[in-house]
Amino acid sequence: MRGLSPVFGIVVTAAAVVFAFSCALQRHGAEEAPPAPVRAAYEPSGNALFDAVLERAAGVGSCEVLVVGDSLVEGLHKNYSGRDIFAAGVQGAGTADWLTYAPLLLRVIKPRTVILALGVNDSPRLRPDKLPDFFRRYEELCRLLSEGGAELAVSTMLPVHRGKGKKGRAAKRIDPAVLRRMNAGIVRIADARGYGVIHSFAAVADGAGMLPQPLTFDGIHLTKAGYERWEKVLFAGRTSS
Repeated sequence: MRGLSPVFGIVVTAAAVVFAFSCALQRHGAEEAPPAPVRAAYEPSGNALFDAVLERAAGVGSCEVLVVGDSLVEGLHKNYSGRDIFAAGVQGAGTADWLTYAPLLLRVIKPRTVILALGVNDSPRLRPDKLPDFFRRYEELCRLLSEGGAELAVSTMLPVHRGKGKKGRAAKRIDPAVLRRMNAGIVRIADARGYGVIHSFAAVADGAGMLPQPLTFDGIHLTKAGYERWEKVLFAGRTSS
């Protein structure tokens, strides 16, 4: 049998060197390139308001701070809908609603910190004898939001303004005394479970324990100045920006 040509041997050796160099480059590139963000599977729940939040959250995938709440949190959405802070607010939402949708939300977005800012929509339905039911729902919601390992902080509910005319129309069904008892219970739950507490009520209320008139347009919802006041305490020390 005749031996292989020296030229053939040179060609084979060169090809082997090129192949090895190519593999090394691919390995180096794989080590250096940042992992591509994984878009979580989003499955519509059937509720258009919550689905809109779930779809936005699925497009983000992860965030430093996730804020869960109602229309007050929804008002944060324009400025906070990215990977630093993601505002998951749904108008009219209460604790019973988020007990259903919180697990769906946490399937599609992974936060380092969760802030729960919720309760004002529960308050008009509550008589003092119904407060224990609210606290049970609230505590269970806290458990759901923290079970994935995220740090949890709860925000006390903002005060309301019950003035005359348009400035106070939305707050007329809310009993300030019930709201204060709800806030006291929220703090007790947080203290017992080791959650952080954001004292939003104290930071925003005036001397009479009311929401100052310039900070609201209907007694509950905030003006631009109201959001600026609230955001200072809500996000203090919790973002990279």
